[in-house]
Amino acid sequence: MSYQALYRKYRSTNFEQIYGQEAVVKTLQNALKSNKIAHAYLFSGPRGTGKTSIARLFAKALNCEEGLGTICDKCSNCKEIALGISPDVIEIDAASNSGVDEVRNLIEKVKYAPTKSRYKVYIIDEVHMMSNSAFNALLKTLEEPPSYVVFILCTTELYKVLPTIVSRCQRYEFQKLTDDELTSLIKKVLLNEHVTYEEEAIKEIVELANGGARDALSILDQAISFSGNSIKLSDIESLFGLTSKKEKIVLLESIKKQDYQSLLKTFSQLTEKNIDLIRFINEILTLLKESLISKKTKRDSNDMYVSLVSKYFDENQEENLINVLLDLLKEIKISNNPSLVAEIYLIKMIESINKTKDVVVETKVVQTKPIIQQENTAVKEVSAPVVNKEAEKSQQFESLATSLPKHNVDVTKVRQTKEPIKKDETPTQMMDAIDNLKPIFEDTPSIKNEPSLEITGEKNSLDIDSLIKLTVISNKEAKKELLKRWKYLEAYKKDAKLKPYVELLLKGIPYLLCDTILVLMFNYSKDSNIANIKANQSKLADCVEKILLKRVQIYALDRIEGTELITKYRNLDEVRKLPKAREVNLDEIKF
Repeated sequence: MSYQALYRKYRSTNFEQIYGQEAVVKTLQNALKSNKIAHAYLFSGPRGTGKTSIARLFAKALNCEEGLGTICDKCSNCKEIALGISPDVIEIDAASNSGVDEVRNLIEKVKYAPTKSRYKVYIIDEVHMMSNSAFNALLKTLEEPPSYVVFILCTTELYKVLPTIVSRCQRYEFQKLTDDELTSLIKKVLLNEHVTYEEEAIKEIVELANGGARDALSILDQAISFSGNSIKLSDIESLFGLTSKKEKIVLLESIKKQDYQSLLKTFSQLTEKNIDLIRFINEILTLLKESLISKKTKRDSNDMYVSLVSKYFDENQEENLINVLLDLLKEIKISNNPSLVAEIYLIKMIESINKTKDVVVETKVVQTKPIIQQENTAVKEVSAPVVNKEAEKSQQFESLATSLPKHNVDVTKVRQTKEPIKKDETPTQMMDAIDNLKPIFEDTPSIKNEPSLEITGEKNSLDIDSLIKLTVISNKEAKKELLKRWKYLEAYKKDAKLKPYVELLLKGIPYLLCDTILVLMFNYSKDSNIANIKANQSKLADCVEKILLKRVQIYALDRIEGTELITKYRNLDEVRKLPKAREVNLDEIKF
């Protein structure tokens, strides 16, 4: 005998073997016992949950020679229905018989009585695939069929079935099987097949099945073919291109350490394995969700990996990360380059951690003792944290302080409360100084009549060839450093003259950085259009200069333009037609 797939081999032969549909089974059995047989039934629910199996069992119970409601599996009717050769139980695939002509043929045959059974049963699978004209042709017969005819309609997409059809049927909702029910089913099959297994492998199969018994057995069938008589977790991961929890933890650890290089390298290694990105993102979401629930309920998780995530992030950080991942799921479903979108959002995940830290720092700063307390001045109290620094270079600090917005604050006194900046000062240390000066702006009244961005006017524009050249010569290390500094733009929001420009810049992220040009990526075209208006360029460049410490021209792309750029870049790379970096002359690139 030829090999039979597990989901067919272990198809339920009686109502007691059905998993997870107790309410449906009980209702049908009670109807059989009381002889209250409806003329039409509608079974709806997810795939692989037993709709067609129960339809066949119900047909057996209607026609078993031992009596109504019995399934003996010994009489000729039960055997013929099980084999699919009964003349009185007709199974129709609506996907291939969706037209009105097929329905008219069915109606023509309905008037003939069953040959050897009590009832003539029509099981119409995937009924939602029928056309509207076919549904309308079936309406009258479905409402008033002959007394010996029973219709059983099965569908996975109930919303596509006409309401006039639904209203003529008894409707039964099938539910996804629980993890425990699927685990029990899989272990029973493995026991019968004499296959050993790892518990973690079973959990992975259950997760992949997503509540479908047929899916679970199909996956199990494939795993047995791959692994032989012993199923291991590593086999399931290799077979279906899954990521291990350890790999997810490595990625989250890179986010915790704010290590952009390690994060992108880890993600690149995962994408090389052709992982399912949506499943991967959902798995990380699950880890963060379990960790957050553990913190909210103040109960330690039994899962070692969830406990690790709990140590990496606090509640606010986990909530921020979850929000970023939820946005990523929306974007990735409409993108023609999911990997690119995922990389951008992974960078945003690190930025979301930074934002959380900024809030904590500001809260602590406000609680420190006042340094300046003057009467009859605009600023009554300014707080500043004590920062441990070595060596003095007050001239550089004064230069930094004077580059910030001027307020009625004695900067000299502020400087005296701090340890001066190191002699060999780095840009990062200067950023720390900016961060520590934030309290100066916190309690300072806003300037009235704040300027606003221009939203119309002449725009800068670059053609795709110029953007390709910028991509070729972009300085990746310099861009990474700028990404780390990008959050320090927040310090300038208290300057009313710069605030609208800073807020616009914070909506985007650095995408390409060359010697004299910075390309920003925005989610929405309305923001990139405003950034490209020439009247806004000078102020935007002023803001960027404060954290980049050099002046560059600004150009903006939206998400769609960025996707088109990377697609064009990769296409040129594949055919080896990218321009050489040494051949690109920045002076020739004009806005």
